[in-house]
Amino acid sequence: MHRPPVLHVAALLLLTGFSLTEAVEIKVHDNNNKTCIYAILSVNFTVVYEGNGTMENTTFTLPNSLSSNGSVCGDNKSAPLLKMNFGPGHSLSLNFSHSAGIFRGDVLTFTYNTSDTNLFPGAKNTSVKQVAVDSLMEAAPLNTVYTCRSAKAIASKEVIMVFYDVGLQALVENGTISKNESICKADMSTTMGPLTTWTASTMAPTKPPPPPIPSVGNYTLKNGSETCLLANMGLQLNLTYVEDNQTRLINIDSNSTASGYCGDQDATLVLEDMKTTIIFHFIVEQSKFFLKEVKANISLVVNGSTISLYINNSSLKYWQTSIGSSYMCHKEQRLRVTDQMVINTFNVWIQPFELKSGTFSRAEECSLDDDSILIPIIVGAALAVLIVIVVIAYVIGRRKSYAGYQTL
Repeated sequence: MHRPPVLHVAALLLLTGFSLTEAVEIKVHDNNNKTCIYAILSVNFTVVYEGNGTMENTTFTLPNSLSSNGSVCGDNKSAPLLKMNFGPGHSLSLNFSHSAGIFRGDVLTFTYNTSDTNLFPGAKNTSVKQVAVDSLMEAAPLNTVYTCRSAKAIASKEVIMVFYDVGLQALVENGTISKNESICKADMSTTMGPLTTWTASTMAPTKPPPPPIPSVGNYTLKNGSETCLLANMGLQLNLTYVEDNQTRLINIDSNSTASGYCGDQDATLVLEDMKTTIIFHFIVEQSKFFLKEVKANISLVVNGSTISLYINNSSLKYWQTSIGSSYMCHKEQRLRVTDQMVINTFNVWIQPFELKSGTFSRAEECSLDDDSILIPIIVGAALAVLIVIVVIAYVIGRRKSYAGYQTL
């Protein structure tokens, strides 16, 4: 009798430093109850949707309660498909292909239902929507587990998905998950422990020297052929890790990959380097734009073990500027995101809305760069010094006048 694939789910609590993040372990079984697809992954979703007169965004994670309806084990004639269904009409699926002794992920599809009032409160248009993007995994040899501990952001116009602590194996042989790993490129620069094993090193940590001032990255987003967002800035993360109470400075690579989306009322810039994914969300209110939300996924080595940190604050109001203008600040700024993370910014020039001919519009400079405020301060200080000199001279002169009368 034909038996559909079944899904086994186990939640693994991973230490993330600022919060506990759940990695979902998945085993899809074939007709003989043998594992045919294996996966372990953590996913953070951010979805922008139309609310009651404003654009809203919601953030949630891939939950533990999943079903496997629609998953396909695959063989020499059919392609494997991993499908994870959750909630009222939401699903995340990955199509695999294989040839010449390797397997790869081809298309990643996220389906979401805005009629779910828990995730999309006040949604104006309630319907099932679907986003299909390039796969999150690189090609890997058969009979290995593709692993990637580093955070990877995949962005479309309305959806941003951040994956980390990922392990995938399609076409598992004889139901036995391989002990061999194919490590992603992003993890190659650091020493990564086993995907599901977290052990502390006995070696005493050494405090690295502080990094130099970060180089300025030039980032561009396009809407079709037209440039819709420009950002030039140097970024440095100032992290306080609560477990060891140490502060770490991490420079964002100026060659980070930029992605995201542009809208009339909101825009998102996603920067991704080997260890960090950081997301800037801008909105428009009352003819001004500002930075409203920052999210970050950071791979951090602590006592020899690599952990994933997830930080989010959606109640910010930085870089406020008139719509149609750009924001500029040459001096160093400190943007407090949470008690654990501050972003040090250098030479910022950014415009997420209403670019003209693909170039920056007139810049509104930050107060730190406004040297005109120094003029009244200098003049006032000079007048104060002059007044003090006059008062001292007057006092000395009065003392001489009343020294007394001389005897004739």
